[in-house]
Amino acid sequence: MSKIQELINDNNTILVFDVDGTLARMEYGEYNHFALDDDSWTKLIESGETVYPDSQAIPSMVEYMKNKDMNNIYVCSKSYTIKEDNMKTRFLMSAYNILEDHIFYSRDNDSKLDVLNKIKEMRNITDDHMIAIVDDSLEVLNHIKENSNYSTIHISSFM
Repeated sequence: MSKIQELINDNNTILVFDVDGTLARMEYGEYNHFALDDDSWTKLIESGETVYPDSQAIPSMVEYMKNKDMNNIYVCSKSYTIKEDNMKTRFLMSAYNILEDHIFYSRDNDSKLDVLNKIKEMRNITDDHMIAIVDDSLEVLNHIKENSNYSTIHISSFM
């Protein structure tokens, strides 16, 4: 078993999940992935359309979460507006039973590292590798890998 798989299975690991593409499927319409530029995405969110129905949850991740200590599960997602934060929070609490005070938002990818530092401080973790971010973005994972000792896990490790 790889060290990453050991972290995934260790109940003491603090897992910090991204949302889009990690805990929420990126599907739009009948035959396409959900792909909008930042401005179009913000306009869609501001229109009030629900883009995070429970049906966007990934069944295998829902099942995975059922066996985890939710005190060790966090979320850090890039979000552009308070309205988007609120939509994602409702989705995460409903679909995954994520604790509300375990959900954090950053306005850019690099700020996700700041959230990991905050979680480390809140939880008084001394072994950085026991905090692992799970994301689908190589940009995010590489930034954290290059600027910290936290563990980085691509979502594909759950497949």
